[in-house]
Amino acid sequence: MAGEIVLAGREKIVLAVNRTNYKSVVSQAIANRTLIENRDIGDFVGSPVEDYVRAKAETIKLSVFFFNFQQPPFQERQGFRFVRATYNIPDANRAKLDWLTIKNACGGAEGYTWGRFRATANLSNGRQMQVYGGSDEIAANMLRSLAAFSTAKILTLTVAEEKKEGRRAENQRMYKETTRVYPAFFSVLNFEKVVVEESREYSGFNATLSGDFKRSRTKKIPLWVSKEPSNARAIIIEALRVRGIPQQ
Repeated sequence: MAGEIVLAGREKIVLAVNRTNYKSVVSQAIANRTLIENRDIGDFVGSPVEDYVRAKAETIKLSVFFFNFQQPPFQERQGFRFVRATYNIPDANRAKLDWLTIKNACGGAEGYTWGRFRATANLSNGRQMQVYGGSDEIAANMLRSLAAFSTAKILTLTVAEEKKEGRRAENQRMYKETTRVYPAFFSVLNFEKVVVEESREYSGFNATLSGDFKRSRTKKIPLWVSKEPSNARAIIIEALRVRGIPQQ
């Protein structure tokens, strides 16, 4: 079910919740609103609130996951260092979401060298991308390679080195030792799909035996394998499809 909480000053909180737990959700929403009242949310997340105002609504996000192991299990192993890197590409171009293209952009089977150099790009959609590399050139090149999947353009690109001083010298986990990492998975998240299909599901539009409007979890597509998985294309197509809206 969907509804509104009307507050003072014409302020509203719009909710889409299940009928069975709407009371607890409403109570939590009001409590959260009271908690953040008169505060700049940018103070909490480390970015000024005006950055979020400038950014356009996100459409499709491509996420790529790297590990320092070439094959599963992608988790900490006794006696081995564990490195995981996740990069998000905002407003991904639908036409470029191809398994082989994505794998090649991530360095293919050889991956790339991750490390203490952080490349940061400001994009034309008001968002940012960050990539770490073993050198300033590697970090910048990998960022450009991944940013090519976005419909947004790079406006500025800077690279900074994280020095092994202070807490980074004391805490081994905080310092990024140069390490080769390999592409393991990628996923595609369609924000319109989430909003439309979950709204229909909560509103009772999923009351068909086939579950036409019931959303499935976002699936990760393996990149660590040598050949494209047989279901990779189908997963991408489903991620881009918004059920209930005619496809162009």
